[in-house]
Amino acid sequence: MLKFDTIPVGLLSVNCYLLWNTQTLQTYIIDPGAEAEKISARLQKLSLQPAAILLTHAHVDHIQAVPELSTQYHIPVWIHPGDLGLYLSPENALLPWIPATENLPQPLTEAPKLEGLEFELLHTPGHSKGSVCFHFAADKLLFSGDTIFRGTHGRTDFPGGSQSEIIDSITNIIFKLPEETRLLPGHQEPSTVAAEKNNPMY
Repeated sequence: MLKFDTIPVGLLSVNCYLLWNTQTLQTYIIDPGAEAEKISARLQKLSLQPAAILLTHAHVDHIQAVPELSTQYHIPVWIHPGDLGLYLSPENALLPWIPATENLPQPLTEAPKLEGLEFELLHTPGHSKGSVCFHFAADKLLFSGDTIFRGTHGRTDFPGGSQSEIIDSITNIIFKLPEETRLLPGHQEPSTVAAEKNNPMY
């Protein structure tokens, strides 16, 4: 059985998700944007065993805690190759508030797989070239990063962003999922595919 927990972290309140198999306690950490100590404390409180870090995209507010957590737990990180350049760029910062992240580990070339935590990887460009969503079909969950939020979608005015691509990703990929699928975004509150299909924006 799969369970998840949400931890808002950092200046921009990124939703970091812990997603685990209740039998093995092996855990994915999705988008550890900041506050590694806060994430570690929650992992310890829940007696979880971190096994890998998954990133929905490479913007600095989603990756700040990656170096500390990957080192602390000796776990790999995965990001779509379309965002690898952004992930490693010294210009990936929101100055003066959030500096570029240093000492990032080289990511895996293939997304890791954990028993009981099988997911479909959906490439959903628009917010960035390598933006992805993680679809856990059996549990009707979609970790949507900054592609789609409750009532709106992610910004497309950053380098690599595209308004036409994000609309295509939402209408032709996310909206093809079952309507009862829960959308768990990178910021703000959850939604569902059904609710967002009624948004006149799309």
